[in-house]
Amino acid sequence: MFNIHPFAAFRPIAAKSAEISCEPGMRLSLQEAAQKVEAFPNSWLQVIRADVREKLNAPDVGTRLFERMKNEKWICQDAQPHMYAYRQARAGKKTLALIAAMEMSSSIFSTLVRFQKSDEEVVRQTWLRDEALTAHAEIPVLAFHSHEELSDLIQSATNERPLAHFVGKDGATHTVWACRDSERVAHLVAQLKSLVNLSGDEMFAHATHASNSSRVLRAVALTAIESVSIRASRILVSGGDATALEKHLNKLKASAVHESHENVGDPPAGFFDTYMASAQSAQVGGAPLTGSWKRRRLPAIKAGHSVAANWDRTRFERMVVQPWQSAHASTEKIEIHSMNSVVSLRQLTKFVDSGQAHAAFVFPIPSMEDLLEIARGNESIPHHAITFRPAIPSGLFIQSIE
Repeated sequence: MFNIHPFAAFRPIAAKSAEISCEPGMRLSLQEAAQKVEAFPNSWLQVIRADVREKLNAPDVGTRLFERMKNEKWICQDAQPHMYAYRQARAGKKTLALIAAMEMSSSIFSTLVRFQKSDEEVVRQTWLRDEALTAHAEIPVLAFHSHEELSDLIQSATNERPLAHFVGKDGATHTVWACRDSERVAHLVAQLKSLVNLSGDEMFAHATHASNSSRVLRAVALTAIESVSIRASRILVSGGDATALEKHLNKLKASAVHESHENVGDPPAGFFDTYMASAQSAQVGGAPLTGSWKRRRLPAIKAGHSVAANWDRTRFERMVVQPWQSAHASTEKIEIHSMNSVVSLRQLTKFVDSGQAHAAFVFPIPSMEDLLEIARGNESIPHHAITFRPAIPSGLFIQSIE
């Protein structure tokens, strides 16, 4: 398995825990690999595919999947690739590469989890390893001889200031630069001919272990999923009447409420517990009261099922938020904002205390039992609770093996 962690659209890396590694795979010659698979289509767009061995005889499968990714908004409508030069140095040996990455949408849908083949044991092992539901797709690889102009463009990009530079756990240094002329680079990639299909491990093993191999370029096509992480979701509400909002929330039966004037706290150990912060209009000694957190466990809708996905954001808005909005449509504008999971409860409280918001809701991280329910097909992951954490968003990874 070829692992690339975690470039995150190539923004500067804060931590130095990222690494690029590959487990040794089968050792096949280019001729042996060519006998296994057909020549690849001549457009980098058609590289984007999920299962290369099963769908190799369908020449337009890459294009269809690419259109599906656009239509279902897995990627942005403007799919012009952004080109990056990449260099890895380890033990005196340098490897230059060209990476073409398309912009991806900030969220990913629950159908993508079922797009992968997840089972209970996979979910359990993954959770125990890194507390995330990780889905790996098979990575097809293209091999072709080096291109002089393409190599020059890669080299010229390395003269600029790098976007990211870090040291991996194995001691290798990794550096990424942005290419100035992405359009030209993409055009050259599309013109490459004599492509040979290999799997990621096979190609890596061939290029690494063959003693007399010629200089080749290595292209790895990454599908829409590299990693799916379950994250907490914060919903911030501004405008309207917090008391009326709480009234609609109280209509949910079997909803235990625990009121506390603590302004900070950790989310509860459940999939959809809710924190509600209400701004107070009363004053004590001339100073306004601070917002109070009301912890509320949303009841399960279906008996025998976990709370996971029974209260996705859509249902929550339909049963609580929308009636509340309708009651105030003629008097005051109400805005709802989805907050990134890195926004802390303390920050949400400040929004409420400052009067910028009347209420805040927090949907925290699921338990392993909830993930197992999802893997069994009993539940679906709410859209807003999933964030797409790409190693490379999607596209082509072209590596020059020296």
